[in-house]
Amino acid sequence: MKDPSTTLLAFSACCLFILLGLAVIPYAGIQNDEALFANPLFQGTIPDYRIRTFHHDVPIMVMSYIGTLKTLLYWPIFRLFRPTALTVRLPVVLIGAITVWFFFLLVRKVSGPGVALLAAVLLATDPSFLLTDAFDWGPVAIEHLLVVVACLSLVHFNQVHFGPEDFAATVTPIDDRKCRWLVTGFFCLGLALWNKAIFLWALAGLVGALCVVCYPVVRKSLRRDWILAAAAAFVVGALPFIIYNIHKPNATLRSSAHLDFASAGGKFLQLRNTLDGSALFGFLVAEDWAERPKTANPVPRPIQGQAALWIRGHLGSHRSTGTLWALALAILAVPLWWRSRAARFSLVFMAVTWSLMAVTRGAGDSAHHAVLLWPFPQLFLAVAMGELRWRPVAALAAIALVGLNLLVINQYIAQFERDGAESGFTDAIYPLSTSLVEVPGQNVHFADWGMLNSIALLHQGRLQLRVASNPFMIDPIYDTDEQHLATLVSDPNGLFVGHVPARDVFPGVRARLDHAASKIGYRRDLIRTIPDSNGRPVFEVFRFVRF
Repeated sequence: MKDPSTTLLAFSACCLFILLGLAVIPYAGIQNDEALFANPLFQGTIPDYRIRTFHHDVPIMVMSYIGTLKTLLYWPIFRLFRPTALTVRLPVVLIGAITVWFFFLLVRKVSGPGVALLAAVLLATDPSFLLTDAFDWGPVAIEHLLVVVACLSLVHFNQVHFGPEDFAATVTPIDDRKCRWLVTGFFCLGLALWNKAIFLWALAGLVGALCVVCYPVVRKSLRRDWILAAAAAFVVGALPFIIYNIHKPNATLRSSAHLDFASAGGKFLQLRNTLDGSALFGFLVAEDWAERPKTANPVPRPIQGQAALWIRGHLGSHRSTGTLWALALAILAVPLWWRSRAARFSLVFMAVTWSLMAVTRGAGDSAHHAVLLWPFPQLFLAVAMGELRWRPVAALAAIALVGLNLLVINQYIAQFERDGAESGFTDAIYPLSTSLVEVPGQNVHFADWGMLNSIALLHQGRLQLRVASNPFMIDPIYDTDEQHLATLVSDPNGLFVGHVPARDVFPGVRARLDHAASKIGYRRDLIRTIPDSNGRPVFEVFRFVRF
């Protein structure tokens, strides 16, 4: 039964998520991977990533494992508004809020309104979910939404209540008209695969959980017409991804699907840190021991910064939530949740999905991978707490978890305000962008990784941007044609942009470039140094001149 008050509170949780997102949006600069989705709009795509349709080149992939779904969503936005931190991040914050809402509807369908409200509030206040969605360098926001909508659609299709009752009592005959839910669910799963190929981990988790926990429902749904409808919907959703891998046979798996068992331990630590909300300290925000904290900033602080510093001053620093400990206790309390199929579904999904991350090379070792398990940790916690017979204890535990979530978010905002963003998200990208005047014929060469996509987005493709760092990223450097190098460094219309030495993404890249240039008679001529809002030098703009 629907409870209007519960629904209103769930809507309030969505609004709270938006407010928290708006609080963190202004602090960090637009990160290079965060801007990657806009490359087809402002930098074009290589022929392998586009198809010719109706006399137009249509980009279907950004990279071999990332599709252009997000690009298409932002195309009308950037037709109306210029790219800024707000126009880049507000849409994904809204997508996150919509995810919270559909998650509430999903959990209400399978476990009741009280559990659904708790699950929605836990998700809306989860620091890892908030920050990875708001800055969306993964990208993860669209995948979260598509997974939740797909699950909700399939639950509607099967008309199943994943509660303690026996399936024989709860599975009702399915009207063929309900097939639209099946089509919607599998279409969303196909879109998620096109959005980013690592959705295969989550897809395997969903299939594993369905087969292990919901086998009676799966068996009753194996009708030929439904299977064909589901397959067709999935193929339509993933069609650009499929076309690309036909045009470039199996290119996605060949480029990214490689096994690595040795790093599973480190990936487990990353999962732990993502669960307790601490994974992005020192990665997204600078730490308190960073140089030049803004302790006496004459510029008036934004209201959220003032509030965050006041709260931290009175309640102390909080760098981890209670989610990890709550999950551990809930897992141990097997009798509480064992009869709940939603709880078992969540555990199987998380186990299968994370196991695939753990054995894939280059995967699972960052928060934007680990967070792809979300929102199933919140679903499991909410169901387990909902089974507690001691309601006052359950209520106090819920308040404590939400309170700790908010205190950790407050810690992030306080460190943003005092210490600034960490290197990859530095707000120095904005004065750097302003300093690069759009002069006809001028070429901007990037001597390190981490700037090009952001500058292309902020200038909407009006600068001539070039990558100059590739041969110099490792030592010894790649074989470089001296004539090509001479053409590069002697460009009279060329500017070079790099990091100051201490902030090289690829350590030593600047020194190797300088050394190679000096061998053919050129030296670096520094034009300006770009600091961040804390006054820390971050970028350098320079030319090469003859000795």
